[in-house]
Amino acid sequence: MRFSFAAVLLALGLAACSADSGWHPPGPLPPGCSLREEAAAPLRDHRNFMLVQVAINGTPATMVVDTGAEISTITPAAAASLALPAEIGGKPHVLHGVAGDVAAQRLRIDEIALHGTVLRTNLMVDSSRMPPFPGIEPPVAGLLGADVLSAYEVELNLPAQRLALYSATGCTGYTPWHDAVAIPVQRTRTGLIFADGLLEGRKVRTLLDSGARTTLVRRSTALTVGVSEAALAADQSVTGKGIGAGSINFRLHQFGEIGLPGDVMQGAIADVAELHLPGVEMLLGADYLGARHVWISYGTSRIFVRR
Repeated sequence: MRFSFAAVLLALGLAACSADSGWHPPGPLPPGCSLREEAAAPLRDHRNFMLVQVAINGTPATMVVDTGAEISTITPAAAASLALPAEIGGKPHVLHGVAGDVAAQRLRIDEIALHGTVLRTNLMVDSSRMPPFPGIEPPVAGLLGADVLSAYEVELNLPAQRLALYSATGCTGYTPWHDAVAIPVQRTRTGLIFADGLLEGRKVRTLLDSGARTTLVRRSTALTVGVSEAALAADQSVTGKGIGAGSINFRLHQFGEIGLPGDVMQGAIADVAELHLPGVEMLLGADYLGARHVWISYGTSRIFVRR
C-alpha cells in the first residue's frame, strides 16, 4: 500500500515571499562532516501549494513538493504528454489518501532533474487522478515525493522562495543553524517523517506533510484533547478533494496550540475530519511548514525549524 496525502484543501492559506541570498552555515561543521549543496531552485507558493520546476526526461514540469507522499505521483495528463511507459508486467497499485484508497498505474521516468542536477534515474512513479490546481500555470504535473527527497538533506524556505538539496557525509551531529529548534523525528522505511506533535499541550502522532495545504486533525484525536461534539457541530463545514475522485468533509476548528515541541502556532485554525490514514493523528501541513525556514535531515532523523 502506498501513501499519498497531498493537496486536499482547496479553500485556505496564503504565504508571503521575499528574496533570498542563499544558505550559509553559522559556523564550522563538526570534524569529519561534509555538507554539499547538490541542487537548488526557486520554491513558489500558490495558495499554500509548494511548487518547484523540475525536468522530467528533459521536459520542464511543475510539481508540488510533498513530504507526505511515499512515491512521486504524475497526473494522467502529464503522463500522456510525456509518453511515460508503463511498468512491464506491473499490477495496479493502491494509494492511501485522506479520502480513501485509489488505484494507480506504475510508470517509469528515465530521469528527474532539479535546476540542471539529475536527482534520480530509472524512477518508478505512480499515476492517478489528482484534485484540481486552479490558476497554476503551467499545470501541475504531479507530486515530488519522499522517494526522491529522502535521498538528501532538504531545505524548505518558502518565505525566501528557496528549495535546496544537500548531501551529507559523516554529519551525525551537525546543526545547520545555531538559532534553530531541533526536533527528533521518526523516519519510515519509505521516507515518511513522523514526529511527536503538540495539540492543546498533548503529544499526538504527527506526519510532516508539505503537500497538505493546511493542518488536519483526526476527529477522534480532536475529541481526545478536549474538543466537544457540540463545538465541532458549530464549526464551519468545508468539502475538499484528495488523490482520486473522492472527497472529504472537514470542520474548521480553532485550536489553542498546534505545532512541534519548541515551536507551536497559537490560535491556529485546522481541519478536523475522519481521516483514512492508519496511525496518523495529525498532518502538519504547509500552513505550518511554509511559514518557517525548515531543514529536514533525513540522514539523522531530525528537523530544524527557525522563524
